[in-house]
Amino acid sequence: MKDTIHIGQMIKEYIEHNNLVRTHISQRMNTPNTAIYAYEKRKHIHTQTLTRICYATDYNFFMDIANSLPKHFGYNKKLVSEKDELIAKQTEEIYKLTLENNLLKELIKGKI
Repeated sequence: MKDTIHIGQMIKEYIEHNNLVRTHISQRMNTPNTAIYAYEKRKHIHTQTLTRICYATDYNFFMDIANSLPKHFGYNKKLVSEKDELIAKQTEEIYKLTLENNLLKELIKGKI
């Protein structure tokens, strides 16, 4: 394995960057306040625990993990994120607008 993702560091950086209060997170998880600090030190966390942290912080750490993996890795195409769906729609719209723009350019050239 090339690079290992330190989940605890990811959680700690998110908490600090967003000025979250660890006490509030621990209350939402129904765990002691010290548990949050313990999670931040862990390199690995069970998916169930990380899911609970996601719900407590209203943040999808799994997406960050997925985005940190090499782009050539495969995945279940049915599990496309909202961001990916939006990008696909915008790409299609750009393609249509480019065709329309080129057509209008051709029409203008013919009239002038």
